[in-house]
Amino acid sequence: MALNAMAENSKGIFIPSFKSDFNIDNTGIGIMLFIGSLAYILFSYIGGMLCEKIGQKKVIILGLSFMFFSLASISMVDSYTSFLISMFIMNIGLALTGIAINTLVPVLLLSYQAILMNIIHFCYGVGGAAGQALGGILMSKGFTWRNIYLGISILFIILLIAFTFIKVPNTHKYREGNKTNILDVLKNKVIYFYVFALGFYVFAEIATSSWLVNFIKDNYKYNSSRSVFYSVMFLVIFSIGRLVGGFVVEKLGYLKTTMCSLMIAVCLFTLGLVIGEKGLIIISVSGLFFAVTFPTLVLTISKVFKQNTSYITGVIITLTSSVNMLLNLVIGKLNDTVGTYFAFYMIPISLIISIIFIYLIYINTKSNFTVDCGVKNEQG
Repeated sequence: MALNAMAENSKGIFIPSFKSDFNIDNTGIGIMLFIGSLAYILFSYIGGMLCEKIGQKKVIILGLSFMFFSLASISMVDSYTSFLISMFIMNIGLALTGIAINTLVPVLLLSYQAILMNIIHFCYGVGGAAGQALGGILMSKGFTWRNIYLGISILFIILLIAFTFIKVPNTHKYREGNKTNILDVLKNKVIYFYVFALGFYVFAEIATSSWLVNFIKDNYKYNSSRSVFYSVMFLVIFSIGRLVGGFVVEKLGYLKTTMCSLMIAVCLFTLGLVIGEKGLIIISVSGLFFAVTFPTLVLTISKVFKQNTSYITGVIITLTSSVNMLLNLVIGKLNDTVGTYFAFYMIPISLIISIIFIYLIYINTKSNFTVDCGVKNEQG
């Protein structure tokens, strides 16, 4: 997870170099981001099916292989087209390893699953921050983005070799008579509750980290370093929340804790917006209460759907990514039409919508933590 984050988030500081080296504008960068999102959406679904059929270990090995080859090729590309192809392949690797890890955690431990899931996603935050910080330092010392991607690819090949010796349980591996298809899954209303709960939450998280600096500079005329301070603080506090949040969730309950945490996040975020310039620190602190939502909700999928868990998780993550991609297009348009200040209210509104759908999950699953999805549940 840490290496995935390092590979994925480093491109943020490389964008000016990409534009210069390939002679492209912001539209070209937008195409790169869209290509990456498309690959991630497609292979989250495919990865869920593969986990069912060949097991998580083989999917992780496949994903790590894609990461190594894509990063190595990125370091050597000589055209924009080959660069886009390599980015597409990299996001295949990100999707495959991500879906395999998220569906593997529930079978590694019978207890303290929320703690493990949140700590793993904390590692993603650490990897992303470390990748950007290290990348900035190396570039200031004369290293190019090609050198840095090549270095990350070497780390992936080391991890790939090491992982082949690790024993991984095949609890979710496909078994004859225990199968479903996409139409069976999409008939279940709880699937849609998960998609919208996760989709609106993921949008709120990503939009905050992506647009906060732009929001501050546009509304309060801060310079780049002062604006970045609040964004970095949000991410640091968010990562701390991931580290400790799992213990709270394990103690107080998965869905109830997630709903309460998001309610606090909505209050703090909205208060920060209303107060204005002096409320920026409150927006940063709200990251603490964003933190547990994604890993905890993904973990509950295995509690709700006892069979075909990996496949169903893949479907949910695929549709979640699609919702997030569409909402990011909306906030981008709103920034241009109503201004960055009012557009930013999409974030607390999205959190409120997420809370509503988490509540719908809660009331539909609390009596029996198994939902029929085209296959018989434990109650027959």
